[in-house]
Amino acid sequence: MFIILLLQGCTYRTITDYENCVSGDLFFELKDNLNIYLIDDSMATYKYTSMNFPSNEHYICIGENDECKKEFTGSYYQDWKIIPIPSKIFRLTGKYKINEPNFILGAFVSTTSALQIDINNTKAWISVYEIEDMDKFKKSTTKSIQELNKNRKPRVDWNDWMTEFQCPNTDVKKSSWELIWFD
Repeated sequence: MFIILLLQGCTYRTITDYENCVSGDLFFELKDNLNIYLIDDSMATYKYTSMNFPSNEHYICIGENDECKKEFTGSYYQDWKIIPIPSKIFRLTGKYKINEPNFILGAFVSTTSALQIDINNTKAWISVYEIEDMDKFKKSTTKSIQELNKNRKPRVDWNDWMTEFQCPNTDVKKSSWELIWFD
């Protein structure tokens, strides 16, 4: 029993919320062959993320034609709704989340981070790495990507094949840690 409690205490995540991380003037426009899809897993058995987004806010997927719909098929994705968003333009709201697995969990799960976006007055979230790929966006977006990249720092851990976005706002609100329970 003690070992189970010890393991539970060593496998938790810290979800950190940041406000005003980037300017709200940063707009991104997808190339004509790409579309935006909302990944709504709220009623699903298995979740896409453990970020604890606000109600009715989910990650987006960027794909060509129906690529996102095809990608999320199979029993694991049962009850996921992949909803096309009829827009190719979104802007950042300035909100940023980091989901950092700690201790034992950190050995198996990587840190994830997301920026909140606004698409036609719908709030959603995008992985920082999705915005890193300039080939997805029209040339008019280059200035916004360059502005966002000012906050990128080289990764220093064992998995340093990418840069790491750092919110310049030092006023951090940290949620309480949550246990990952084993059945």
